Amino acid sequence: MTIQLRAAAFQPESVSPLLESFRRVRAQSLAITAPLTPEDMVVQSMPDASPAKWHLAHPTWFFETFVLQRFDRAWRVFDPEFGYLFNSYYEALGERVARPERRLMTRPSLDEVMAYRREIDRRMAAFLGDAPTDGLTRYLLELGLHHDQQHQELFLMGLHLLSSQLRSGQPVHRLLVSAAPPCPPALPALPPIAPSPSSPRRRSWPLIPH
Repeated sequence: MTIQLRAAAFQPESVSPLLESFRRVRAQSLAITAPLTPEDMVVQSMPDASPAKWHLAHPTWFFETFVLQRFDRAWRVFDPEFGYLFNSYYEALGERVARPERRLMTRPSLDEVMAYRREIDRRMAAFLGDAPTDGLTRYLLELGLHHDQQHQELFLMGLHLLSSQLRSGQPVHRLLVSAAPPCPPALPALPPIAPSPSSPRRRSWPLIPH
């Protein structure tokens, strides 16, 4: 089913608060993974969880796919294989690695994932600084930021599940029980969304799975 968004249904917002929120949320993901080693980042505590490295890459792929590719005319895909590796349930965008098999993804390396994040973050900052943020842009950015925070929560859940499965003397267990990562800060509240006078009373919404 094709679902479209009427951007006029969202009021524009200045760039600066969005850029500030983007940088803060993206930095928080790095803060909560900072104590981990590359080996810690590939462990999958159960089939319904995902490795930390995947949680760092997937929201990055979200911003590349739904913002940069849509609005930045100069953007070129960072790596064509990442669409297969870091897609989750976006069926319209092609095949993807099944969640229980993400533990088998030894490549790309953590260094490559971090380089991917740096480049996407750099281009996103440039985009937010140079381009106007119309209603659709703002909607996708807010959706992406909350999606990123959702993956921070999922990452912490998987990490604590891993801790519960380890002996108390193992280094990762000691790390988790001695220094819990800080809670992500809340995003600023958005002003109410006012419908455009030209918009129909019934409107459709974008098909962007969570």
